[in-house]
Amino acid sequence: MLALVLVPFLAPRETAAAGLDGAIAAVERIHATTVASAGAPVARLAALLESHLDLAEISRKVGGKAWDGASAAEKRKFTLVLRDVMAIELGRRIRPDDRLQVSGARPLGHADVVVLSSQIRADGSTRRIDWKMRPCGAGYCLYDLIGNGASLTLARRDNYAARLRALDGSLAALTRQLRAEIDGRT
Repeated sequence: MLALVLVPFLAPRETAAAGLDGAIAAVERIHATTVASAGAPVARLAALLESHLDLAEISRKVGGKAWDGASAAEKRKFTLVLRDVMAIELGRRIRPDDRLQVSGARPLGHADVVVLSSQIRADGSTRRIDWKMRPCGAGYCLYDLIGNGASLTLARRDNYAARLRALDGSLAALTRQLRAEIDGRT
């Protein structure tokens, strides 16, 4: 009888531990995919990372007020260009000779998880990276990356907000600008 009483108290801890482990595994996959794709075209890395990114959340946050007023087609195009921007950012931040060292994970709210890690460079220098993850599909997806205390999502939002003001709030115009910049890189 005592065992039956304890089981409900243990189950949430086991579930939480499984969630933390799942988020850590997802971070390790994203890191490995980025390292393995070093030097590859942006489109290739973007396609590989797409299932590991919560693009709906990232797009909504980064698009800000312009997101709310955009059409479904404009939102779709912005999400695709933002997927490519995220691939560029991850490719820039994670070098082929970097080693990922996960120091732990902790819950953020009900289901989200932050995975705490360090990126160890070939020269021995380290950089802290916190990966904000949330359940998606059968695993976890990245919705923000914090490098040395700075949020990638918030940095993009702030940068794009200024650009959107100059474009009269047009998400479509920002999307065209970003696509031209990406196409100019490759």
